[in-house]
Amino acid sequence: MGTYNDWTDLLPFFSGFINGSITIQAEDDNMQSTASSVVPPVSPQPTPVFGIFTLQSDALSQDSLESLESLDATFFVSTAFPADSADSTHPTDTVLLSSDSVFFYVHRSVLQVASDHAFQPAISTSSPSDISRDHMTAVSESATVLNIVLHTIYGRSCLSYTPSFEDLAAAVSALVDNDISLEEYISSETPLGIHILTYAPRRALEIYILAGHYRLNDLAVTASCHLLSCNLSSITDEMAVNMGPIYLRRLFTLHTERLESLKRILMPPPHPHPATSTCKYGEQSKVVRAWTLATAYLIWDSRVDLSVNNIRSVITPMEEQLKCPLCREILRSRTNTLVVQWNSIKGTI
Repeated sequence: MGTYNDWTDLLPFFSGFINGSITIQAEDDNMQSTASSVVPPVSPQPTPVFGIFTLQSDALSQDSLESLESLDATFFVSTAFPADSADSTHPTDTVLLSSDSVFFYVHRSVLQVASDHAFQPAISTSSPSDISRDHMTAVSESATVLNIVLHTIYGRSCLSYTPSFEDLAAAVSALVDNDISLEEYISSETPLGIHILTYAPRRALEIYILAGHYRLNDLAVTASCHLLSCNLSSITDEMAVNMGPIYLRRLFTLHTERLESLKRILMPPPHPHPATSTCKYGEQSKVVRAWTLATAYLIWDSRVDLSVNNIRSVITPMEEQLKCPLCREILRSRTNTLVVQWNSIKGTI
C-alpha cells in the first residue's frame, strides 16, 4: 500500500469530482447523473462492485481538459462508496484506489475509529476541503476485497455482492494488515462473520482453519458442527499448521469424545420386564441378543455424525422380530432413550 506521487495533474478533476461539480455518465448513454448520485448500471444480482463511467467534456473547464489530455476518460467508481455532492451531510474526504483501479470515497473519521493505522497514508491532518495527494491512497487490495473491508468497517453487509470465500478470507487478512480488531468486526453476529458462515455447509474445514488461524473462536465453534463428518486423516500438515495446535486438538477431541460417548450410551441393554406366562426371563434373552447385535454394528461402524435415522434403521428391524409386545415396548423405549442421549452429546468444539 502506498500513496500515489503523480496525482498533481489530476487535482483539478478530482477536486471537482469530490465537490460534486463534475457530471459523469454511466456506460449506458441513457444514464446521466452528477457525482452526488452515482448510480451503478442496472444489472441482475449479484450487485456490481463498481460502475464504469465516462467524463463529459462539456462539464470540464479548459484547465481541467488540458490536465486530462493524456488520461483515459473512462474510470471506475465503487457502487457502494461513490463520491458525495457538496451538500452531503457527511461528505467524504478520502479516496482509496484499489489495485485494479477502482475509486472508493470514504471518511477519514470512520477509518480512524476502526484503527489509527487503517490505510494510514490516507489519514492526514489537512483540511477536508483541501484535495491533495495526501487524501488519495493506492492500496494493495483488489476492488472486491476492498469493498468487503470497507463494508465491514462501516458495519454494512456485503451479501448482495456475493463475493467468493477466497475474497472473504483475503478481506480478513486485509483487516489484520490494517491493524483492525478482528474480535470487534468478525463474529457470528457481525455482517462479515455471518457472510463467512454462509459457506459453512460447503467450506466448513476452510472456515475452521481460517478461524483457528486468527483465533476467531465464535466462527470456529459454529463451523465445527459441520465437521462431524470430516475425515480427520484428510487434514494435511499445511492445514494443521494454519489451523494451529489449539484448534487442531479441539477438533480431534470433539471426534474422540463423541465416539467414546456413543460407546458408553450404547452399552447398557434394555431392562427386562416382569415375567409373564408367555414370556419368562429366559425368553427375554432375545431382547438382549437383539440389542447386542444392533449395538455391535453401530460401534463397529461408529460415526461421529451418526444420525438418529441410522440408529433407528438398525434397531427397528430387531424389534419387529420379537413376538412379545412387552419386549417390543422395552426395546422401543430403550431406543428412544438412546436417541435422546445421543442428541444431548455436544456437537461442537
